[in-house]
Amino acid sequence: MKYIAIDIGSSFVKSALLDPRTCQVVSQRKFPAPAKLPHSNRNLFEIPANQLFETVRELIEYYAREDCEASAVLLSTQMHGFVYQTPGREDLYISWQDMRCLDPLCKDKNAMEILSERFSRETMRDCGVYMKPSLGLCNLYALLNSDTSIPRDGKLFTIGSYITYRLTGNNVCHMSNAAPLGIADARRSRWRYDILEQAGLESICLPEIARSDFAPSGVYRFGGREILIYPDFGDQQVSILGSMAGSREAVINIATGSQVSITTDSFTPGDYETRPYFEGRYINTISNMPAGRNLDVLIRFLCDAVSRITGQNLDTEAIWRGIGDIPILAGDGIRVNMGFYSTPENLDGGAIYGIAPQNLTLSSLFSAALEDMAGTYWRNIDRLRGKMPIDSLVCAGGVSWKSPSLIRTIERVSRRACRLSPVPDEALAGLLRIALVCEGICCNLEDHPELKLVMKGSL
Repeated sequence: MKYIAIDIGSSFVKSALLDPRTCQVVSQRKFPAPAKLPHSNRNLFEIPANQLFETVRELIEYYAREDCEASAVLLSTQMHGFVYQTPGREDLYISWQDMRCLDPLCKDKNAMEILSERFSRETMRDCGVYMKPSLGLCNLYALLNSDTSIPRDGKLFTIGSYITYRLTGNNVCHMSNAAPLGIADARRSRWRYDILEQAGLESICLPEIARSDFAPSGVYRFGGREILIYPDFGDQQVSILGSMAGSREAVINIATGSQVSITTDSFTPGDYETRPYFEGRYINTISNMPAGRNLDVLIRFLCDAVSRITGQNLDTEAIWRGIGDIPILAGDGIRVNMGFYSTPENLDGGAIYGIAPQNLTLSSLFSAALEDMAGTYWRNIDRLRGKMPIDSLVCAGGVSWKSPSLIRTIERVSRRACRLSPVPDEALAGLLRIALVCEGICCNLEDHPELKLVMKGSL
């Protein structure tokens, strides 16, 4: 049997056909992710959920027509976001990039502040996550309390469980996507109804949490065939799996967003998030750090400046290629705080410091930006590791692959060897490792840890 792999990211939707018998990833495709809806409120980040569903459905049917052995689907999806479905309203995916919970809500307090006062870190400990602007709980609370006409007995979905529901009729999500909502017990793999009740959300209909990493959630019928649909896996977990990180390696995933992570055999909460991984393991992780979208802030400024002065429109991909291997300048005084997006630790935005008459150049600006990113990653890895020895770092995600200068900067700042993951698309490689277990070729995910993947076709 062959598996249809679909990775629903923030910037792109990627897909491929996986052949576990030959360890091949073939027939790869890549499309821009559906655009967010325009809003005057820049804190809103909504995407029509039906557009994401139709993209996935069309991909499944394309591969099913192309290959009669394509009989199962593996999904990797962005986390934290949700779809809240009620009659008479369009199904909207409220992304992890949505920050409506920072809008004033009650007596000059926003939803994140209200919930932070209501739920202590001790209360949230077994959830593995804490209050932050991207948390599903914060933005769901903001949604329902900013518009009291929306019923509170709707159906809640992760984006993956929404797609599964539309395909099979079963609203099932994997624990790796349930936990980032902030209303699940990551240690015991169950929903936290006490949190829902205290937040006034007890009437919401929740997804069923998948009972196994490797059991199908339902069947999609197409062309007289039954296609198995497996539960939605968190994109971070799948990416780490595809990075082939070792036991003494930390993973820096740098894509639209970024996280630093270390896998562990036990649930050990601390000054970080603890997320479910696979086969009863966990990831200690810190997220909401500077990443591709932060660099895009500087790139958009360049594009706007050139457009206004010359009337020409720059190709953003060409700029990415240009800054990817930019000469690193050190000690020229320019410093950049890349915190352009709000986090619990920084709600005030980023900044550029130390500008002198001769030092504000493109190279100095982006060198300082990469320096700030690398320093942020290493400081947070230091928080994660405690007394754990870290011999080397694995850099994953699209930004890692197209920014050699960033990798060199991380090596210098951390004083650790950095390597890229074995293949450019860690998500597809991770889904192939899952397919090997689903197909019974491997006993578990640690079986054949030195697996050599064959990537055919180009994205």
